[in-house]
Amino acid sequence: MSEPAFKTPTSTARQAGSLRDWLATLSRIDGAEAAGGAARPRAEPRHAPEAAPAWEPRIVQTPPTPEPAREPEDDIAALMAENMVLKARLKTEADRYDALQAIVADELRALRSHVEAEIQRADELQAERDLWMARAEALAQPLFQKR
Repeated sequence: MSEPAFKTPTSTARQAGSLRDWLATLSRIDGAEAAGGAARPRAEPRHAPEAAPAWEPRIVQTPPTPEPAREPEDDIAALMAENMVLKARLKTEADRYDALQAIVADELRALRSHVEAEIQRADELQAERDLWMARAEALAQPLFQKR
């Protein structure tokens, strides 16, 4: 806000230069009109004072009729219908999500029980292996004793 809205040039040389350019342009236009003036007649003035009537009737144009505005009840009804559709979609998606969660939970339980059974079987095999190793050591012990 400290600067003025319109700045005038401060140098007079610049003003003189722009004035010279304007005058040169104006003289070129006048020269072109003078050269082409013989070929092209001057246009008549637009307003002929003696031909203008004293009074003319004014023609009023009716503006185009705008589309009738929608009733607020229609807007509210459309919004309520859209809201009901969105709620139904949300309920459907929630039901599908719950069903998928139940399926995943059942699959996890089945997998967990299968893994527990495999671990129990591995523990049984390890116990059996330990038993056979103990028997093999007991049988091989007399072979390695000094006599």
